[in-house]
Amino acid sequence: MKVHVVYLGPARDWAGGDGDTFDVMQGTSVEGLIEHMVEARPELGVRRGVLRFAVNEEFTDTQTVLSDGDRVAVIPPVSGGCDALEVVEIVDTPIDAVAFRRHLGADSAVGGVVIFEGVTRFERDAESGGLVALDYEAYRDMAVAEMGKLAAAARRRWAVRRVAIVHRVGSVPVGEASVMIGVASGHRAEAFEACRYLIDALKRDVPIWKKETWESGASRWVDPT
Repeated sequence: MKVHVVYLGPARDWAGGDGDTFDVMQGTSVEGLIEHMVEARPELGVRRGVLRFAVNEEFTDTQTVLSDGDRVAVIPPVSGGCDALEVVEIVDTPIDAVAFRRHLGADSAVGGVVIFEGVTRFERDAESGGLVALDYEAYRDMAVAEMGKLAAAARRRWAVRRVAIVHRVGSVPVGEASVMIGVASGHRAEAFEACRYLIDALKRDVPIWKKETWESGASRWVDPT
């Protein structure tokens, strides 16, 4: 089937064109379409974390299944949003570590990149058995806004060049990442300091909660105190 893509605002410059038409398989989602776009327009992959998508003039998530003839708009941040030097995102699927690292490295003036990756750690409880997953819940709009404030504060305080903060919600199985925080700067010392600040501030100030799920079927909220 054919899906028509239009690049809006700065996305036209990043893509190097106004739009594309892609031949995709029946049942392809927006996420699958993105893979085609990034392959054809690599510069979009660098900025994947700041893009939003609309199908037939309605905002949608990346799991939406497309139909033949759909029109997909690629929408960069609007005025007042994060710029291309800051990626802040809440996702419902596994974090795209390749795109994450690509964003941080897309600057020839960067001399140090520090990445923190928080992974669900296996634990065993005498009554409940092994830990299966951590389930994360966010007050999404506020969480994204607060993450954006933290990213901007880090750039001001340490003059870092790029920041990325991506947090996953929903069930995150053992061994998978729930959060990635990255800082790219001219020198390693400020990258380390800014990254440490960001993870500590995120844990303290951003409205995201987690619940443990165990082999027995038991579940309980993680008490932050």
